[in-house]
Amino acid sequence: MSLRKLILFSMVAALCTSWPMFSQVNGIEVGNGATAQIFGGKSPSVKVTDAENKELASIPIDQDPDIFVDMNSPLFKNRYVGIFAYSKTNNTLYVLHNEKKGGHSISAVNLTTNRVDKKIPGGGANLLLSSDDRKLYFYGVCHPAISCLDDDKSVSDYDPYIKAIDTASNQVTTTYLLSNEIQREAFKKRNAYYVIKFLATSENRVIIQSEVRRLWNGKDESLSDLIMGFSGNSSKPIFTLNAGFPLKATMLSKDQKLLFAAIEGNKKTNGALAVFDLEKETSSQQVLTDHPTILLRFGAKQEPWVLGNEEMRAFSETGELTDKVIPLNKPRKQTEGSESSASVFLNGFPGETISLGDDRAAMLIDGKNGFSQHRLALIDLKKLEVDAIIPTLSASEISKIRTDRFLLALTLTAATLGNVIFTPNMTTFSNESLAARPDGKFLFSLDLDGHEVTVIDVPAATVVKRIPVNSSVYKLQVSTDGKHLICVGSKPQRINLETNNLEN
Repeated sequence: MSLRKLILFSMVAALCTSWPMFSQVNGIEVGNGATAQIFGGKSPSVKVTDAENKELASIPIDQDPDIFVDMNSPLFKNRYVGIFAYSKTNNTLYVLHNEKKGGHSISAVNLTTNRVDKKIPGGGANLLLSSDDRKLYFYGVCHPAISCLDDDKSVSDYDPYIKAIDTASNQVTTTYLLSNEIQREAFKKRNAYYVIKFLATSENRVIIQSEVRRLWNGKDESLSDLIMGFSGNSSKPIFTLNAGFPLKATMLSKDQKLLFAAIEGNKKTNGALAVFDLEKETSSQQVLTDHPTILLRFGAKQEPWVLGNEEMRAFSETGELTDKVIPLNKPRKQTEGSESSASVFLNGFPGETISLGDDRAAMLIDGKNGFSQHRLALIDLKKLEVDAIIPTLSASEISKIRTDRFLLALTLTAATLGNVIFTPNMTTFSNESLAARPDGKFLFSLDLDGHEVTVIDVPAATVVKRIPVNSSVYKLQVSTDGKHLICVGSKPQRINLETNNLEN
């Protein structure tokens, strides 16, 4: 082996050691601190472990789970996460498979009896349980070589569809047809395709968003969105709304009669908040003073807010903008008398945001390219201001991370005689994860660069502890009983929310 190849092999091995590519998909909490994880390979199985990572059950599944690239993982484009859904009512994990002969199937894995109850034909890019846990919806496309239509002769070859499964019997109850308008919108543009997203589901109703996207000039851009609603046993939509423009984010009103959508602006115009009346099939828009990024609900009353790069603004359940505005960054353009009274700003871009009790929120701060700045903001929803900015890593730790990345990129460049094959500072996103105690008094922030959980006393706005965690941990979630913080990874760990101590 040449010296260049030896150096390259050593660097790749070091990368795999520090940033492993796990064969299993991400786990999900299944009650009492237990976690279910799905493994592929020679012996595909669902394994259930307790909070101390002791195996409780290993349930064989007859083939590998279908996988997709998790764009939000710490290994950008390198960690593979399975497509699955968990029904708490029936204690059943639904796992999507990609059949060897084409098509998909779904295994209903009963975690009470530790066996596969049924293998259901069909499935595609997404699985979603209804809000009442009684129906499982999945999206797919029929193919003439496989039998995915059951006895439904009304669906043509290659037609997209959504099917509903009764989780009590694991039987397909309804097939909803999507074909005509969705394909027509996508086929209008060259190199266009469409993506189906579930917006809302219940036992007898499902609302989906079909986003038309296009690969053009090296960019993957959004072109327009179609909103469709289905109800009961009818295969045809009860309404179809053509937004005519890309939707940045969507949210339903509490009564599910209105759909709120954030419309991203361009260099000349700011964005807008669109309101679609799903019963009257009408729409309206209100111009925003900032480019919106996401729609979220905060506080005890779950008030809706639209978040932008410069500010966040509350709006009503009818879609009317309110005068409750929280400045996040200094405005790019200021008119006379428009200077904000806020003294604390993000000096960055809003990242993951969560509620903290009734009147606070926490927000991670990202850079323009999506990298974590290793800082977070505490937001007071009553005073309408950013309350504090708290670092999750020290300046020396951040400097070391940047130096290590630079040296790694430099070494790889030298090993390949100038042909850069991997640049960590460009391809690895350092997105973090937030979670909070149910009462909002303590906030937990996982930093994936430092492999630490930062514990923050919210009322005092101070860091009280930093807890080192396993390098496989990539997500935080509060247990269903509200007593523990589960650190999700190939080796799950648990933090006691009363003592803020790592238990295992």
